[in-house]
Amino acid sequence: MKVRLPSLNSLVTKQIEKFCFGIKTEVKKENFIGKKSGMRINYTLLFLLFLASSVYGQKNEINLTSLLNEMVDRDQITRFPENGYKCLQASSYNRESVSPDKPGWFADSDGLGFIRTEINNGVEEWVLMEDQGPGVITKIWAVCFYYGLQDTTGANIKFYLDGATEPVINCNFFKLVKGQDFVKPPFADYTTRAGNLYFPIPYSKSCKITMDKKSFYNIINYRKYPAKTRVKTFTMEEFDSIEKLRSEVSLQLVNPPQAEGNELTEKKTLLKDESLRIDLPKGAASVNQIEIKIENVQDIPQALRSTILIGEFDSEQTIWAPVGDFFNNVGKMQPFEMWERSVKADGTMICRWVMPYKTNGTISLKNIWEEPVELSVKITTGNYVWSSNSMHFYASWRMDEPTPTFPLFDWNFLSAEGKGVVVGDQWTVLNPSEGWWGEGDEKIYVDDDFERNFPSHFGTGTEDYYGWAGGIVPTPADQFSKPFLGNVIVGHPRSIGYNVCTRTRVLDAIPFHERIKFDMESSCGTRQKWFFLQYAQTTFWYGEPGVTFNRKPLPEMAAKELPTVEGLQKIVEESKMQQYHVDGAFEAENYPVLNKSVKVIENFSEIPIWGEISNGALKNIWFEESGDFAEIKVTEQFEKSTLKICTAVGSNCGGFNIYVNGKLKSSQDLYSGNTGISNPLVNLGENEPVDNSFVIKFVFEGSNQDAQSKNGKYALGIDYFLIQNNFLNR
Repeated sequence: MKVRLPSLNSLVTKQIEKFCFGIKTEVKKENFIGKKSGMRINYTLLFLLFLASSVYGQKNEINLTSLLNEMVDRDQITRFPENGYKCLQASSYNRESVSPDKPGWFADSDGLGFIRTEINNGVEEWVLMEDQGPGVITKIWAVCFYYGLQDTTGANIKFYLDGATEPVINCNFFKLVKGQDFVKPPFADYTTRAGNLYFPIPYSKSCKITMDKKSFYNIINYRKYPAKTRVKTFTMEEFDSIEKLRSEVSLQLVNPPQAEGNELTEKKTLLKDESLRIDLPKGAASVNQIEIKIENVQDIPQALRSTILIGEFDSEQTIWAPVGDFFNNVGKMQPFEMWERSVKADGTMICRWVMPYKTNGTISLKNIWEEPVELSVKITTGNYVWSSNSMHFYASWRMDEPTPTFPLFDWNFLSAEGKGVVVGDQWTVLNPSEGWWGEGDEKIYVDDDFERNFPSHFGTGTEDYYGWAGGIVPTPADQFSKPFLGNVIVGHPRSIGYNVCTRTRVLDAIPFHERIKFDMESSCGTRQKWFFLQYAQTTFWYGEPGVTFNRKPLPEMAAKELPTVEGLQKIVEESKMQQYHVDGAFEAENYPVLNKSVKVIENFSEIPIWGEISNGALKNIWFEESGDFAEIKVTEQFEKSTLKICTAVGSNCGGFNIYVNGKLKSSQDLYSGNTGISNPLVNLGENEPVDNSFVIKFVFEGSNQDAQSKNGKYALGIDYFLIQNNFLNR
């Protein structure tokens, strides 16, 4: 009898695999009933009975139980989701960013955006996210201070599901994401000045999430299902009823179980360009766990970078990455514990992502370094039912030469075409000085986002994407690892050196049907042509056979001597010598004009300067009538600061009243018979930020009687701003 199998979803496929594997196991037992009684087992009949109960007896409703099971189902994520959901994101990104082709694309101050305000039950609320149709909230991040480091109370968050006028969840936002309300760790947990909610919130018809105070930094990931998908809406009653399942899943997340199956072990000392190759069992199977340990090496950081993990499945190379980058250990060995990867205190590196194949596979380790490397490897394999939606596992790595931090640009993690699912990434930044290295937002384009020319995932900052928050300069005290998030390495002191963040995606994994582009803004607190950072990055994803992507092996980069702080500092100092700059300057030419009068014109004419100007450029603005104004906004400011301005002086310069956040701070006549810059600087005194920003407004009040106009216009040239506070000392 021949059986024609129906199309199976991932859960059913895994059940069948376990069922068949169970039969194989039982056959080996001495007391197996078929052997003991002489009965003949009709496996086809048993298989059909199993299908009847698993496929036709279940309706595949999406509910809390199915979602929690999916969260810890390593097999399901290897199969492209057949229910066709999209992973989308709502965030408080700055709405000045409207297109990569228009000004504002790299606008900061990402904590203020929202959809609208509305009155609900007599209370004004800020709408953060809304969706029509079935879906699931899969992750919520929030910074856990509110418009200043002192306010750690913030606002309440409310979830309105299926059009209800009363929220099903109404609690303090910070307590919710920190695991201090009804959701407990690890489903919600505090990291560093931020919290992350991973407990799923499903809805059948619609979802709206609001704050009862002004919007502040937040990111919400959610699944949007096709219209007829059966989703059971979240209730507190159902939440309470699955207490046992919640406990079981929690335990698995914080204590990932060891993989079971066949073990393949090897140990070898690799000379330069030698490989250790392990051939995997033939036929459909999967790698369920990889354990690697590097021993007896004097320079462990270099060995981590120059020992390459290579995976080939069904005769296609899908993994090429330095072992250290793959396991978040760059510059040193650092223990951590996460759901899919861990590094133990003894240096054992463990990967638990399932890596399936249809017919054949190999795992190799190659040494491309001058010195020998001693390796031990253990690979656990298991049975796997390859189906029409099965995918191969990919790990793609990129590293560049040091990157100048101005002008800003989008640094690409991955571009791929075909069908696949992004399940994680890792970001390494070598920082040469004290200060903040990660201001950039993630921008992820999926499928029809390319036609819109706007990403469906637009974030609020690099550290926010990885589940923590800035506000102060990071130190090693800010290191953490949670099931799905890790700030694994922080440079010392105050972020000097290697900084390594990572993120795993399960319920918030990102499927793409046609193509994906994953970018991160190259942006930091120091935006200068002479200031450099060094980036390296790994993306973890699954792809169906035939998928193509842009990250090819980079042996020449991995074989180089591991970049050092001292080497990068030397590059910065040499670059500084080529151009005059002022330490700590916020270069005015890097900031757009926020608002201005109609007759105010930028770059109308050159503003003559005798001598050098910082970074070789001025902000060049020309005014015509008394009362004309121009505003410049300096964002990401969280505390009282002293503001000073360096301006041009000369025969074409006008007189201005200068305001900070609406308050008059200084009146300055910038006319001079000798062209140059203001000395001393214009001191605007101490100022409190408003909405974490300083808006500096220049109002033209007229000109000196000896000043000379250019076609009736007078100049304002701004070289730089100095913002002095206690940021580096906190």
